[in-house]
Amino acid sequence: MDEMEERFQRLCREELGYLRGGVFRIVGNAADTDDVIQEALMRAYRRAGSFRKEADLRSWVYRIAVNCAFDLLRERKRQAEAGQRYADEAGDGKDDAHEARLAALEHAVSELPELYREAVVWGCLSDLSGNEAASRLGCSENTLYQRVFKAKQMLKKLMTEEEVTR
Repeated sequence: MDEMEERFQRLCREELGYLRGGVFRIVGNAADTDDVIQEALMRAYRRAGSFRKEADLRSWVYRIAVNCAFDLLRERKRQAEAGQRYADEAGDGKDDAHEARLAALEHAVSELPELYREAVVWGCLSDLSGNEAASRLGCSENTLYQRVFKAKQMLKKLMTEEEVTR
């Protein structure tokens, strides 16, 4: 095992918590954090030849992880915008208030942080029971209901802001 591979393995063992903490603050949930860390470590390992030996490996990998996290956020935004365009195009020309409010609600749901968006989708919009939805989300039923409550508060605020900007 060469020196770079040894440094990289040590970094994975000793600095994973540091990397996870930084990425979590950017992406906001554990599942995405793990995906971003995995992608960042793979990128760093593949690009190990471009690493300057005198530089700080931890800082280099952290920068890659931060870039991966922002890539994920940009992709989320692109998906939300695509969903909004689809919702706008799907409204076959009807301009009534109900259709507009429904489209605004769909957009507001897409703007929620993923944790709360998932709670709304699985806990409110699916045919699953509260227990089944909580199980899918990997949380207790009580936690699911707390997330739904918080999501409703955020949706009210987003919907109010939407009406004000019209």
